[in-house]
Amino acid sequence: MPAIDKIDARTGIDLRVAAGCQTRHEAVDVEGNYVIAVEEGARYEAFFLMRGQKAQIRVDLLGKNASCDLKVVYLSGSGADNILLTDIRHVHPETFSDQTVKGVLAGTGQARFDGVIRIPFDSQKCEGNQNHRAVLLSKDAFVTCTPELEIYADDVKCAHGSAIGALNEEQLFYLKTRGIPQAEAQKMLIQGFLSEIMPADKIKLIENWMDAHE
Repeated sequence: MPAIDKIDARTGIDLRVAAGCQTRHEAVDVEGNYVIAVEEGARYEAFFLMRGQKAQIRVDLLGKNASCDLKVVYLSGSGADNILLTDIRHVHPETFSDQTVKGVLAGTGQARFDGVIRIPFDSQKCEGNQNHRAVLLSKDAFVTCTPELEIYADDVKCAHGSAIGALNEEQLFYLKTRGIPQAEAQKMLIQGFLSEIMPADKIKLIENWMDAHE
């Protein structure tokens, strides 16, 4: 198994992952344009946290068994809106991509997520997945999502989905009946919602953000 090259670039970059290599990219408050080229048998993994930025991420999968796994969490509060645009291109057959985007919005926070998976005519046997979920903590928060599949090949597996809503009232009620205050109960549920895709060392950033938006 090749060693994993780790990078933490916060501002947009132009990166090529060489054939057979793996790159792990983690960054907080990302912004700008990210252009990633993934060669044959290579893998690009990323976790990004956004707290009021605009980022455009393009990944080109250029060779057989090239893959990418993109995970993004955005936190939008009053005066700190987020815009995330992703463009995953399966340039070569037998390439694989997965995108998971989760957001939490408080106050008058807003967010926009536009994501596209592109598979041209001759890129058969590709797999692409895209999933977006957002939690609104305020009736004044707002998010728009535009998932898009641009598929011209016929032997592929692709899926996308989006869900936006408030915290589960039954779960909140259960926690409050155990003597947990409303704000603390919300924090626990948000941490559970995001911990599925967040590195453990980033969870404290969520706690701090929740404290600032009670």
